[in-house]
Amino acid sequence: MKKGTFLLSALLACLLPALPLAGCAFSSPEAVTGGVQFTALQQSDGWNYGGSGPDGFYFVSADCREDGSTNLLYLDYATGQQVYLCSQPNCSHDTDACTSYLPYSAGGILSSVVGDRLVLVFPGNLQEAAGTDTVLPHIETMGLDGSDRKTTVTFGANQVISRPLVTDGQYLYTRLSTTAEDGSFTARLVRIDPDGGEPEALCDLNQEWLKGGAGSRLILWDADQTYVAYDPATGERTTLYQAEDALFTSNLFGSTLAYLQDGVFHLLDVPTGQDKTLSGYQVSEEEKPCISILDADEDHLIFRLENSGSSTYSMLTADQPPQPWNLVYSAGGTDMPYARITPVGDDRYLVVAGQDSPQGSGLQEGPYAVTGAPQYRLMSQEDYWNGIVPK
Repeated sequence: MKKGTFLLSALLACLLPALPLAGCAFSSPEAVTGGVQFTALQQSDGWNYGGSGPDGFYFVSADCREDGSTNLLYLDYATGQQVYLCSQPNCSHDTDACTSYLPYSAGGILSSVVGDRLVLVFPGNLQEAAGTDTVLPHIETMGLDGSDRKTTVTFGANQVISRPLVTDGQYLYTRLSTTAEDGSFTARLVRIDPDGGEPEALCDLNQEWLKGGAGSRLILWDADQTYVAYDPATGERTTLYQAEDALFTSNLFGSTLAYLQDGVFHLLDVPTGQDKTLSGYQVSEEEKPCISILDADEDHLIFRLENSGSSTYSMLTADQPPQPWNLVYSAGGTDMPYARITPVGDDRYLVVAGQDSPQGSGLQEGPYAVTGAPQYRLMSQEDYWNGIVPK
């Protein structure tokens, strides 16, 4: 099995024949129209960096107290400053009187920007840390300045919200699992209004997980390694791709599928159907098990080649030979590539460019695992793809 051979920012709908599957009808089809565009709010593997607003980035601090509480921080794009999302003078930021204060949540806390509001999702966790107090899974909303924070939706202690979350710009879509007293387990794909109301069941899920969105369809992944496009407006399911070595990613950067065919990389722009062949590099049979695709857009592809315990990173475009890609930092003695988080304006990216050492009071004794805080940095899109380390 060759992991990482594919990087999917959308699915391979036009490369393989579509197979219709039985689906379940959306309970109110008129609520979802063909104009809906779905976007994942976290990485497809569920990793959550934070939420991007028009002027800054909202994220949960990696520093926490002995009781597991932490804070919501704001990174201002214009100044590069990181501050507590709190406007109260002389605030200590360590009680629930502060708008940035976050209590311990066994399932973590997901911060996302949906429309003109900030949405905090507390997913829940049935296997919470023993002997600690935690909160019920719930949703909070607030203004982008932290004002008018309130709990809008609360779930049961026997329920868990899976990540990633997907949005159409108004609602949240997620896999909601429920465990009954007799131990039976159910999972449903649901639509949630962050402003309140009961979750609306769209479809039962068996061994399926929500992975993101592509246009007007939600993307599900089945345990048999099948990717399925689900249309909430009609309930129709379509098999898009099946392979053990496929990886779907859905994010704010568009819909590009990078794949390797007959030893040559391809970039497929899913909305237009345009397929570009990156003919400047031929992957040998010996190299194929050692290659991982890390990132791609409609014009560029970044891959890693592992050889004898060492890794080299390269960027490909058009018919040009690969060029070195040097955006790598060390974390815990391991080389880590820069990670794109969100576009900022028309020509910059917010990226993770390093990791600070863990610090803070009580981290070693707290319920969370000790981690370092990501170092966020703005850099030009051109420098990112060309592997130029920002000054």
